[in-house]
Amino acid sequence: MDDERRETRPDGAIEPVVNAVWIGASLDDLHAACLRSFVLAGHRTRLHCYDIPGNMPPGVETVDASKLMPRERIVYYKSNGSPSLFSNLFRLKILEAGLGLYVDCDVFCVRPIPRQDYIFGYQTGDQLNGAVLKLPAGSQTLIEMLKFADDPYYIVPWLVRSKLLRYRFRKFIGLPIHISNYSWGKLGPEAITYFTRETGTIHHAAPIDVFYPVSHHQVALLVDPHLSLADIGTPRTLCIHLFDHTLSQWMKGRAIPASSPLGQLLERCGFSATVRS
Repeated sequence: MDDERRETRPDGAIEPVVNAVWIGASLDDLHAACLRSFVLAGHRTRLHCYDIPGNMPPGVETVDASKLMPRERIVYYKSNGSPSLFSNLFRLKILEAGLGLYVDCDVFCVRPIPRQDYIFGYQTGDQLNGAVLKLPAGSQTLIEMLKFADDPYYIVPWLVRSKLLRYRFRKFIGLPIHISNYSWGKLGPEAITYFTRETGTIHHAAPIDVFYPVSHHQVALLVDPHLSLADIGTPRTLCIHLFDHTLSQWMKGRAIPASSPLGQLLERCGFSATVRS
């Protein structure tokens, strides 16, 4: 993807506000460090939450999440109980309100993010990810995606034909299938990839190494004691998505080497390497 096709502002300004959302009692050190990294990069960082979590890092502001979506709208994946389904919806409400850039709480900021109208990137050669996401409030891409944020029985149009017909029939007879039944990523990477293609905005996507230099298949690199933080990115890397769900499964009971990229990440933000449970 040619960098000149991405609409970086000529004035060199960075994104003024970064938004994240958290559901839970307390941030662990990894998520706290990620949020802190955006503060250290010069971004005003706001965490939307329904209850103020413990372990809040210095410089991060809290915002009442109920201003955008009531607590009753919180949904979890039925397959694993993860609230990441809800974050897929809430980020769209952040963008609809024109509040600025959205980031997941497991995204570490390496360098300040330049101010742009569209911010998202490839995580593989043919799929995007929305862990770092900004769309103009009135853009057709966001308008289309908001449909599943506002409809708990939304039917994704890229389902295989047999499943699509079954979902439509169930909705027609008054027995719709709730979005919590979708598989992991259906309303995340699959959705942002589908709708940017449909609306002709996919050309704004950043190359893989800008936001996703480490894939979810490569999380072991993050705790390799023989690698540094600089080894897992490129000169144009702005963020590193840590794929915390995969990382937690891989790291269970293992210590984080202080010399590893993850250990360096934590230290840079004032946290110590620990064992991940």
